[in-house]
Amino acid sequence: MSLERGWRDFPFKNVSLSLDTFGISLKIVQLSDLHITPNIDVVHLDAMVEKINQINPDLVLFSGDIIQSGAYKVQKQLESFQGLKAKSYYVTGNHDIVYGAKNLQSVMQKSGVELLDNRVVHLDIQGAKLQLVGLSDRYSFMRGVKRETKRLFASLQPELPTILLAHQPKDVRLIGERRVDLQLSGHTHGGQIYPFSLLVKLAQPYFSGLYRHNKTTLYVSNGIGYWGLQIRYKAPREIAVLTIN
Repeated sequence: MSLERGWRDFPFKNVSLSLDTFGISLKIVQLSDLHITPNIDVVHLDAMVEKINQINPDLVLFSGDIIQSGAYKVQKQLESFQGLKAKSYYVTGNHDIVYGAKNLQSVMQKSGVELLDNRVVHLDIQGAKLQLVGLSDRYSFMRGVKRETKRLFASLQPELPTILLAHQPKDVRLIGERRVDLQLSGHTHGGQIYPFSLLVKLAQPYFSGLYRHNKTTLYVSNGIGYWGLQIRYKAPREIAVLTIN
């Protein structure tokens, strides 16, 4: 069915990645562009969390635009993420900046989801070491947040497998020659509604799905929520389940 609306189903999309440089096996659930509003029934979010737990991922990574309302207005919805069993991190998207990134951080932290904006985290998963690096949205300067990307990328340990979480796919251009094995992004919604998606594609060269940029594999998720009109047409919602071998 090409027309989608609502939150009653959770379309998991399996993506298998063979990253020769990565060196470890990993299962990641990527949640992107939820655009949570007070109208979303907590029951649906609880069900989504339960299904994610059944997949048993190593990580759950939110690639921005979590809210479409003030964080405290959707606190009950965000508290659903307390049920996630895997380590969970998020970066802010442009809508999170607009609706209040500081309040979002407060609520997400209570829900056990850690902010990754402009920082590096080192993890040990099943005896294997890797590093996560996150970027706040490119419009975060509007709230006085500077993205010191050169300093941030210079702090990476080049011998470690590296995942970059950045809301906007275009940020892949900031990596340069540094080692980033995988970037996870969203923002585009896959255009959300055809034929308007054709205009989005003109502005977003990394539009939907898998790409290769220099030495980095980039995955752009269509996301699961809605912006503006609460429908999707020929731009299917997705919760990406990425298996790295």
